[in-house]
Amino acid sequence: MRILDVQQGSYEWHKLRQGCVTGTSVKSALGSAKVQETLLYKMVSERMTEPQIDDIGTAAIRRGHEVEPVARKALIESSGTNFQEVGMLQDGLLENFRLSPDGVEIINGRVVGGCELKCPNSKKHVEYLFAGVVPAEYIWQVKAPFIMSDDIEYWTFASFDDRNYECPLFIKTVTRADFPEIEAERIELALFLNRVNDKHLELTF
Repeated sequence: MRILDVQQGSYEWHKLRQGCVTGTSVKSALGSAKVQETLLYKMVSERMTEPQIDDIGTAAIRRGHEVEPVARKALIESSGTNFQEVGMLQDGLLENFRLSPDGVEIINGRVVGGCELKCPNSKKHVEYLFAGVVPAEYIWQVKAPFIMSDDIEYWTFASFDDRNYECPLFIKTVTRADFPEIEAERIELALFLNRVNDKHLELTF
């Protein structure tokens, strides 16, 4: 696993994501044949074009970006873990598998864990509190680091709502033992990325 020094959200960050499987697309890369095909075409097109950055700056998204540093600080204080900000993680063997975590723990130069931070609306935050698990819509983003590297020992999902004065922080940490299927999924991901490479070469050579 490599740490890429780039600012999240920057043009360079978008460019490094082009044509790659990311935390938000790994589910599709391991999905049905039809879902994989759709992602394959998208990735090939990205490799042949400049980044097309959509402005999706809704009020909720803007608020999430604004509150994220506060959420990270709350998680660090609650967990006692010094989650550091990094731009991007790249698989050591699968070059086109890259993740953009919200924070990582680095020990002796190795990323051993990290976090996925969400700042949802108050109703959704309470739903997470009652459920007590990593929400289904984010499980792949939490699982992806384990697929990327055997060095990953844990990953923490955290939901933060500063408007909730009784329970502003929900934390759920998972370990490699929670995902016994990741070895098979890593093999499947490598096969998918090979297909993307082959399809790209069909058009360019």
